[in-house]
Amino acid sequence: MRALLLALGLLAGAAQAGEPAPALLARAQAGDAQAAYRLGLMARHGEGVARNAALAARWMEQAAGARLPQAMFTLSNMLMAGEGVARDEAAARYWLEQAAELGHPAALQELALREPDPQKAELLMRQAAHALQHTSN
Repeated sequence: MRALLLALGLLAGAAQAGEPAPALLARAQAGDAQAAYRLGLMARHGEGVARNAALAARWMEQAAGARLPQAMFTLSNMLMAGEGVARDEAAARYWLEQAAELGHPAALQELALREPDPQKAELLMRQAAHALQHTSN
């Protein structure tokens, strides 16, 4: 386990919310989407670990595949920018749409901003506002 943590750059760093990195890694490896998302954020931003965009993308992809909307949205942005992965507009759009289907406010807003049809854009913005009200409660 120690060698794996060292390889992933997690041994020296502290996990967010006080959870030890080995516990977070174990949960992510067991399929915990929230743990994978947190590891992805840590690697993406260099929080408690060395910044590693490729590793961040790997964890985001795992969490997105488990249908975690915030990971889908983040992975979409990473794919669009080519951050840690090859730039892929089609895949970025796919993950953005998946996050929006699950009611992720920022994904809905991003789709609205890209929508050429003003009526569809307005509907998406309304959906984003509605979703945002539900996430703040």
